Amino acid sequence: MLNLNNVPDDDNNREFDLIPDGTVVRAFIKLEGGSTELPEYGAGSFFEVSQQTNAKWLPIELTIIGGNFDKRKIWHRIFVDGTKMGASGMPIAKEIGLRTMKSIIDSAFGLDPKDQSEASQQKRNLQGVNQLNGMEFCFKVGIEKGTNGYADKNKIKVVLTPDMNGFIAGSATQSAPASAPPMQQPVATQTAPQQTATAGVVPPWASNPGAGQ
Repeated sequence: MLNLNNVPDDDNNREFDLIPDGTVVRAFIKLEGGSTELPEYGAGSFFEVSQQTNAKWLPIELTIIGGNFDKRKIWHRIFVDGTKMGASGMPIAKEIGLRTMKSIIDSAFGLDPKDQSEASQQKRNLQGVNQLNGMEFCFKVGIEKGTNGYADKNKIKVVLTPDMNGFIAGSATQSAPASAPPMQQPVATQTAPQQTATAGVVPPWASNPGAGQ
């Protein structure tokens, strides 16, 4: 006989209200992994591919640092392929995905998006998307409407860079993307741009599957 009457309660197994639209946060990125490797984005199976369309995306998990939503998690997809073509000759989804990745780097390292110095260009030159893992950046939270019976959920509305209102800088200085020790300090309401990021390593507390969502 299996008696389930005295199973300890799970305080993490609860439903959360959505984070309000427009909330500005900083968060760590964790690459969730996928079933497909796309060589132009480096080695490793980090992407998922639609069986019905040309869509391809990078699934990521974001763990918020500090503030009212500390340790809450958001799951997001960075699309890198699709059917509709843009003026550049590449799929619009890829254009948007590449811009999102560039903005994440600029946000993480406190770079002005217009800064084309050699040092800034080097920080934007990645060996692969795996270097985004463990990186900390700032973004504005949005709400994606649920479809086909699924509930609404939070998403990245826009990645914030130092030239944008509301940008929150990180709490430590980091060099170019690499495997580096994780930053443990919570983010305060700091606004001065700094070169900040933590690439390659997700803090153990951010990997807790029971954290908020």
